[in-house]
Amino acid sequence: MFEKILPQIPIYMGAIAKRIYTVVQNTLQTKLKKGSPEKVLTFHEYAIGKPLYFGDIKVTPYAIDHSAFDAYMLLIEADGKRILHTGDFRLHGAKGKKTLAVFEKYCKDIDVLITEGTMLSRADEKVVTEHELGAKVEKLLRKNKYAIALCSSTNIDTIAEFYNAALKNHKPFIICENDFQGEILKTVTQNTTSSFYNFDRSKIYSYGKNLHNFMIDKGFFLLGRTNHITQNAIENFPNSLLIYSMWSGYLDKAHPAFDEYKSNFINNALKGGCRLVCLHTSGHASVDDLKKVCEITKAKISQRKTRSIKKFGHFW
Repeated sequence: MFEKILPQIPIYMGAIAKRIYTVVQNTLQTKLKKGSPEKVLTFHEYAIGKPLYFGDIKVTPYAIDHSAFDAYMLLIEADGKRILHTGDFRLHGAKGKKTLAVFEKYCKDIDVLITEGTMLSRADEKVVTEHELGAKVEKLLRKNKYAIALCSSTNIDTIAEFYNAALKNHKPFIICENDFQGEILKTVTQNTTSSFYNFDRSKIYSYGKNLHNFMIDKGFFLLGRTNHITQNAIENFPNSLLIYSMWSGYLDKAHPAFDEYKSNFINNALKGGCRLVCLHTSGHASVDDLKKVCEITKAKISQRKTRSIKKFGHFW
């Protein structure tokens, strides 16, 4: 969609997110002839807590926890009013506690709160933390020699949990596309100081038939995608544990977001002998966490983004 924005309108994003998105766009351009990496390179970068000024409007970005790496919320100040736009966020990821502390320190006494509300339609859904998900994967890898996971290549927190679980079980961590998945993990490692996001390249392998004997001997954890490379791995290791770590709605035929390709991919894997387990956590705030943020900000008006204030008001 950013290609449709007029060139005189500036676009901002986090520095690491910009580098990751450049990798994504490079891949789209190389493989599908439709990416625009040169446009992404023109984007301006946020600096955490450093205000941006647009006339008499002050906008301050603060880093938050989200499944997309290097995400931000925006505190907008003008005419003596404070508007907080949370964007998509959560409190159950690797940076959840830090995000809550940011709300408590910088985001009190808000006049208008514009927040996400993705989980409002799934209020009864149990949300596990990323660390709980990682612990479950670690236990599964003790019992299963071969494991293949389907996960978004930009869901860095989950991938970090997978990576650390594989290392703790002394299993090779294998990726299916070095020029895409490998570049994203390299970008994260080079631009963060946290050991949690340190993807040691010497411990990561790129899938190929040359690895088959090694994989048979050592076992493995393969970070896959719904593509022909992962399909090849499934065909060669049909008794693998298949971990589905994406939103369940993509597999629900009754849901508007149903993805027939993903569904067929998994069904074919199961017919071939794979055993399926669904392990995923949302990239969005639970209803309880939305309430918590509203209480912290003490917003005079709360609005779920994309919906009218009149309709929702204080949505809980």
